[in-house]
Amino acid sequence: MRNTARDGAPGSTSTLRGGDITMYAESLTGTLAGVQGLPGPPVLRVQLTPDAVPEWLYGTIGNLGLKLRLGLNDADIDQAGQAGGQLLIPGIHGYGTPR
Repeated sequence: MRNTARDGAPGSTSTLRGGDITMYAESLTGTLAGVQGLPGPPVLRVQLTPDAVPEWLYGTIGNLGLKLRLGLNDADIDQAGQAGGQLLIPGIHGYGTPR
């Protein structure tokens, strides 16, 4: 069950800006739109978690020593934390701690 009080506005785009940013995520799910900047057919839905990275993705990164860039459409993230930068989520009804 989703807690809609913490979701952003439907159809909005969230942005991260400002220097080096580290995002800690519990889960990232979306429709694969591209790999390494190359577009792909939006038919594969992936879910990435710290404990369940798909074997094909883990093998690719580990064997080639790559920093893999994935483009995701219709992405949904369960963010655990963030260090650096500023996160803007239009329509969010959450909470934060002042700097």
